Amino acid sequence: MARPLPRMRDRYRYFRPIDLRWNDVDRFGHVNNAIFFELFDTTVNVWLAEVGLFQKDYDPMCVVARHACDYFLEIKQSDKVEVALAIETIGTSSLTYLPALFRVGENQPAAQGTYVHVAVDRTTRRPTPIGSEAVRICEGLVVLTD
Repeated sequence: MARPLPRMRDRYRYFRPIDLRWNDVDRFGHVNNAIFFELFDTTVNVWLAEVGLFQKDYDPMCVVARHACDYFLEIKQSDKVEVALAIETIGTSSLTYLPALFRVGENQPAAQGTYVHVAVDRTTRRPTPIGSEAVRICEGLVVLTD
């Protein structure tokens, strides 16, 4: 399997500054790999709340079907960072996000991921369409990939 190339800053549509905490750092002095997944998850869910998607009791709920991360640069606790977000694909019942963690002011991400949400009915827990309003909102984050 070929190592993915980093997606540069201009491929992203949404940025959110993040304050790293002392306990995010492992014994080697850099941010622990698991923290990247937490930051990606938080950013996706904050963006959904900001745009009002999947927030009401009658809306579908989203479950994570896939979560992956590729690491390119070390991040230290003292680094100023931001999480970026784009959407790669919008399916009938799924969204594939492309989150990334950047040091502020840098073009190359320290890490980038793939994060797939599947919309499910809150009662049956079976996949359900995300709906035309969600598609319209999500289209604002779509970016063409290489």
